[in-house]
Amino acid sequence: MKKTFIFFGLILLLWGCELFVIGTASKKIKPVEVNQKSPIGTVYLFKTELDSNNIPAATKILARPEGKPYLAIEKLDLYDEVERIGRNLANKPITYIRADSLNQSSYKVSVEFDYIHKMSFTTYRIDDAWFITEYGE
Repeated sequence: MKKTFIFFGLILLLWGCELFVIGTASKKIKPVEVNQKSPIGTVYLFKTELDSNNIPAATKILARPEGKPYLAIEKLDLYDEVERIGRNLANKPITYIRADSLNQSSYKVSVEFDYIHKMSFTTYRIDDAWFITEYGE
């Protein structure tokens, strides 16, 4: 009887303590806020607007390559091109994303869609918001 209590006590002690770890600890994925407060968040916001077929909102995220916002008439001219990009990326998940800084207020964001389609976005900080200034495949 006494040996049984010692045996169960020892098993409980060993079960409660982790003696060694097999493998590595899982990587914690940091969630990305879908807004214009970060370069990656801006690309996610652009993709979200394209997926919801909200072309006017997607063009509001775009800016000129020299870092100035587009005029309203220029945004209207971009509708067809942004709509074409939306059709190319329609409901394809983002499988890989990486941001490289070009300078303090500009980042190049490389994005892979559905493991096949790759695009790069250049983002630029205007005031406190990030905008996409260039994009290409």
